[in-house]
Amino acid sequence: MDQPGVAVALGAGSARGIAHIGVLQVLESAGIRVEYVAGASIGSLIGALFAAGIDLHRLEQLACSIRLKHIVDFVVLPGKGGVIQGEKLQELLNVFLRGKTFGDLKIPLAIVATDLVTGDEVVFREGLVVGAILASCAIPGVFVPVRCAGRLLVDGGLIDRVPIRVLQEMGEAPMIGVDVGPNLRTGRFRSAAEVTLQAIDIMQEEIVRLKTRKADIFIRPDVGEFSSVRLDKAAELIQRGRDAAWEALPQIEELIQERKIRG
Repeated sequence: MDQPGVAVALGAGSARGIAHIGVLQVLESAGIRVEYVAGASIGSLIGALFAAGIDLHRLEQLACSIRLKHIVDFVVLPGKGGVIQGEKLQELLNVFLRGKTFGDLKIPLAIVATDLVTGDEVVFREGLVVGAILASCAIPGVFVPVRCAGRLLVDGGLIDRVPIRVLQEMGEAPMIGVDVGPNLRTGRFRSAAEVTLQAIDIMQEEIVRLKTRKADIFIRPDVGEFSSVRLDKAAELIQRGRDAAWEALPQIEELIQERKIRG
């Protein structure tokens, strides 16, 4: 019989979400099994690659080699609702996940997106994984919204930055929330994207406080000062994720032991 494991909610945070790799590496190093994963925005991307069984050290190498030019393709036609089409990101994801459905994954996964028209939370648990990731990562005003099943979908972090509630619906494992949200910037804004992301981050702070109360453990890597678009800081972000996870590890192991005793 497998040892009891944990469920992990990987939060939104754009480039800061690279820290999720470090958190997952620590859980793996400690022999802690992840039973379920839920993700929003960058958390959906990291979560999906992890759930597909991609080696975490390979993910680290990938994260440290990627730059914006590898995932950004600007839209030149008006009326698209964003300035980045998302085709380059889709091509990158297809290298690892082409044709994979949620049922093909090694770990049960849920991905959160937001219906731009109704404001509803949309949770993907079936269908093609890449399409769900693209919807969950479609930062409003930055990426072109994704049309899916008659809905117009954008970033899952808009409505549920750290999707703990979704984990509750997936099973009974102790729930770990990982928040890679920002410190609100006080300095100069260098791009329209950073202005848009700052506005979203302000709105999200209160939502996160309300929605993550039921997490058994809440990990917040010290990444708040990092820009949302600085992919060149990947190595440091991953280390910050490791540091936060090592600090939380005794509490995680205690929860697992309690669950084992309860049977």
